[in-house]
Amino acid sequence: MGLPAGAGLYDSGEDAAAIVVERGAVHLSRTQRTSRHAHHAWKVHVGIDAPVWLESAELRVRPQDGARLLVVPPDLEHTTGAVGWSAAIFVEPGTRSTPARGDKRPFVLQGAAARRVVDACRESQASVRPETRALVDEVVRHTVPLTRERLDARVARALERLARAPGTPLTDLARGVGLSVDRLTHLVSLETGIPPRRHAVWQRLLALLSGQPQLGSLAEVAVSAGFTDHAHMTRTFRRFLGRAPSEFKSPPLVIAPWATALGAR
Repeated sequence: MGLPAGAGLYDSGEDAAAIVVERGAVHLSRTQRTSRHAHHAWKVHVGIDAPVWLESAELRVRPQDGARLLVVPPDLEHTTGAVGWSAAIFVEPGTRSTPARGDKRPFVLQGAAARRVVDACRESQASVRPETRALVDEVVRHTVPLTRERLDARVARALERLARAPGTPLTDLARGVGLSVDRLTHLVSLETGIPPRRHAVWQRLLALLSGQPQLGSLAEVAVSAGFTDHAHMTRTFRRFLGRAPSEFKSPPLVIAPWATALGAR
């Protein structure tokens, strides 16, 4: 597999590379593990040359089980990792015909579809190339349960505003779409699986990561991204990504696409 030299993300010395495409991403790494976390994304974890594993309340897949393809729905608390090269494909809920929320049931995919996805990831080059988007599309098509549902227009508008301005008060969000705070909270939670306040924290983290390449330090932009202090930022980082900021040599761009156009299709 053609991986770029010097693309390591982890202080542990693990090689890794992140490739971002519109509302999705591919993260390639070797022999990695996360702490318990839940990200607002569909995740397909592919073992390229060795098994991947998962621990959650809903499913436990051990390295010795030999699973090569795991599908993790949005907002599922889990720990995951791989014993060799792996690819994690992330997709924003509600895009690429994926459901806007998951049912909290991860699963192992086997058979011809799984082999097709593993082969596609093995053959992919870890560099910023136009076909990366095609890879994400292909993986989603063969793994994630697809639907043609659309978010309630009021929910989509509220989330679009949060993407632009994560600090927007909930009262302003509700007023802007003609709903009460309670009604908006209910609708957002019903359609996306998480309440507006958690969406706001997610967007603050995205704003933080979007600013990192220019400013050079996560700590430098923590307050400007809406975190009360560095400790608050670190807790949020672990909650959504399963790692502390200090564990990355460079920002985990795997979630950058969610910073814009959340409600678009």
